[in-house]
Formats: sequence, C-alpha cells, structure tokens
Amino acid sequence: MVIRSARMPGTATTVDLRLDTATIREVAPQLTPEPGEEVLDAGGTIAIPGLWDQHVHVGQTAQGYARLDTSGVLSVDALLDLVRGALAVRPASAGTLVGFGHRLVGLSGSPTVSALDAVSGDVPVVLIGVDAHHAWMNSAALRGLGLPPQEGIVGEDPWFDAVAHLDDLPGVADAQEHGVERMQRDALALGVVGICDMEWAANWELWARREALLHVRTATYPSTFDRAPHPSGTPVDASGLVTMGPLKVIADGALGSRSARCRHAYGGQGADGHGILNIDPDRLVELLRGATTKGLWAAVHAIGDEAAEVALDAYEAAGERGRIEHAQMLTDTDLARMARLGLVASVQPAHLLDDRDPTSDIWADIATEAFRFRDMLDAGIPLAFGSDAPVAPIDPWLAMAAAVHRSADARDAWFPHQQLQPREALEASTDGVRELAAGGPADVVLLGSDPFDDVPLENGLMPEHASREAAERLRATRVLATVVAGRVAFRA
Repeated sequence: MVIRSARMPGTATTVDLRLDTATIREVAPQLTPEPGEEVLDAGGTIAIPGLWDQHVHVGQTAQGYARLDTSGVLSVDALLDLVRGALAVRPASAGTLVGFGHRLVGLSGSPTVSALDAVSGDVPVVLIGVDAHHAWMNSAALRGLGLPPQEGIVGEDPWFDAVAHLDDLPGVADAQEHGVERMQRDALALGVVGICDMEWAANWELWARREALLHVRTATYPSTFDRAPHPSGTPVDASGLVTMGPLKVIADGALGSRSARCRHAYGGQGADGHGILNIDPDRLVELLRGATTKGLWAAVHAIGDEAAEVALDAYEAAGERGRIEHAQMLTDTDLARMARLGLVASVQPAHLLDDRDPTSDIWADIATEAFRFRDMLDAGIPLAFGSDAPVAPIDPWLAMAAAVHRSADARDAWFPHQQLQPREALEASTDGVRELAAGGPADVVLLGSDPFDDVPLENGLMPEHASREAAERLRATRVLATVVAGRVAFRA
C-alpha cells in the first residue's frame, strides 16, 4: 500500500510511504502507486511509527469488559455492598462474578472468606486487587480453582497458579474471549499496533485459536517453560502476527500489596517487613540460563529495589540479556549495573500516578528512587513503555503524558527532574523504532495533531505550566488511522 502526503513530527513537508506486509519499502515525495496498490491519503497529517504496549495481561484485561469495577473502594464493607448489589441484578446463568480494582493499602476492615460467603452463597466470586497480585475469593471460587479452605486472601504464587485456571470457573472463558476482540479494537483506535502478552497462561496456545488484529508476543512462565515454542520470534499463528515472546519470571510482589521486596521496611508489614521474594536467587539464575539455551529473551518482574538487585545478580551470573519489568525502585548502583549489563527497563508510567502517594507515605526519605525515567535514559538504559493492563488501561497517550508531566491532578509534577520530553516518551512507545524509514516495520499511525514538540528547559527543568500543557496535548491526541503489517486496521 502507499500512504500519501504524510508529515513526520516537527516537519512541514510531506512524503509518501510504500509498505508491503512486513516493511516500509520506500519513503519519498510523490510515489507512483503500482497497479492494484491500495492508497491511503494522509492529507498532510502526522505519521508516526506504530505504538506498542510492552506489558499486558490479555486474559484479565479482556475479562475486564464484564468485570465488576471495585476501584476506589476504601472498606471491606463497601466491597461487600458492591458484590451484593451486582449479584442482585445478574441472571443466575451469568456464572462467576469477577471484580477488579481494589487496593489492600488503605482498605479498612479484614477481607475474610466467610464474610464474602455471606453475601454470595454458591456463586463463585473472585475480587482481584488492582496490582493483580492477590484476590479475595469466596468458598465456591476456592473450590472451583482447587484451593484449600481458608479465611484470608490468596496472594502471590498461589494466586498466580490459580489465575491461570480462572477460565475453568463457570462463565469466565466466554466473557474473556469476547473481550479479547474488543480489547484489540480499542487498542488499535489508540494507535497500538502490538502488545506483549504477559498473562499467567500458555498464551501461545490461546492465541493460536484467536484472530489477531495486531502484533502479539506471547510470554511463558517457568510452569510452562518446557513446552513453550522457542526461540523468541517463532510464529505462533498462521497470520504471522503472533510470535513467541519472553520467559517471564516474577521476582517479588507489588507495592499496592506491600509485597514488593525492598531494602527498606514497610513498618512491620509483609514478610519480615520488607516484602517477599517469589523465587530463590539460584533458581532465577538457572531459569535465565535455560532461556539462553532455548533462545528466549527474559523478562524479570522486579518492583522493589532489593528484588532489582537479585534480578541484576541473576542476569550477570547467567550472561543473559533481557528486561527488568517495572524497575520501579532503583538505587544509583542499580542503574549503573542495568546499563552495564545492557538491560532494558520495561516500565509503566501510568503507575506513578497511583503509586505517588503510597510511595511518599511509606518511604518519604527514599521516594526519589521511584520511577527514575530521566536517570535511566541518561544512564543509557533503553525504556519500553507499557500499561500492565488491567492494572492501568492500554493507553499509550496516558503513559506518555505521565512520563512527561508526572502528575494527573492539580498538583505539580512529582520529582520533575525525572520528566521526559514528548519525543523521548514516543521513542519509548514504539518498540525501538526511532522514525519511519525504509526497512522499518510496516506499522504506521496517522494523527490529527503533532504533540511532540520539545519543552524548553529553565534551569535544567521543564517549567510546570509547559510540561502540564505538553501532557494535555498528548492525552488529547486523536488517532485517525492505524496501519498494521501494511493494512489499515483502524480508521476513525
């Protein structure tokens, strides 16, 4: 196909682009369409490389279209009222009630199985926390997932094992697969041409049965590692859009559950007050070496700074290259090691909007370790933006705006010295593609405006009003068309 009369960000002149199904073949003024070649007239609008979300839990995100929204609930009693009200208006045939969005941090009351049983009866109920590291379930759900009777929440490894079988509960699978298509179409409308599916499942098997509308890289976990296709990049479906992705290993928990493994205590909560490690360090080295042998790149979840140190030790011992997922709390030493080891920081800028206050409350003295995007770039660490959906929505414009301004309310930017310029945020959102050029992937997004002007600095920092306005422009950007693998996948 030929995209006619497109402008690159920051330019006034237009060019044409010729694409096949894999690459951009030509970029030049006034290309002549070949017989039968599709023409998309950009009309002088802005063209950018396709956007990627590098960290998505597809199954849980898809289920979200039919889930009970529990975000913003501040007490156990209020959660129980939500469940009671939702069950009262659902048909008996609807099956399992899945909720998502509450936070344990700041939640008053004790979430017990018996309390949830009292309002739900025999209908399985699974209430997943916003960080996706725990769930509050009733007895019917525990039985359905083969878990033993208990009174409290199910968190970390037992929950990760259980969530892989969530679609065994009545009604969950149908809701999930219906949501997968809607999720893809919503992503395409925002200019997303590819995702990395980090769901706790044999993702390659699921995607082999789905229709992919965009690029998908499917992760494996240690539990499915031995039977996963390899190496990374191996096609998984007939379309060629779905390929094998990384070995994903979870080293620690999450800040919202006070389970991220940190050098500094949470004030007595969590395992020994510092959060938890989900894997033995020697086992992590073994897994990374196994990934190298099979040709899989690695993605190690490490939110706390102590977990980051464990991950860095393992990467160095194994001689493997890959990514640190989240990389949320890092010391100067951690940053220097990441750069030396050639690792990528797979980060979720929208998380800082939610974690700003808990981080400042829990670690006021070391809050500067959090979300160090500018320091990462300055150290030479490549950034790969994602959402961790459903923890945050699949919305690259929200992620870019969060990285540029570091605030989503009336408050000034949180640690403004860590802000990125709009073009830097764009580069972190395009799977490493700096610009549209011959030989690049045949994935292009057309925009109604150009929000990528750099913000002039004053005394080395973006002025507050200017960074806020830049973020507002990013959030207001309208996608006119999304081209995936040389075909129009979305048109406004």
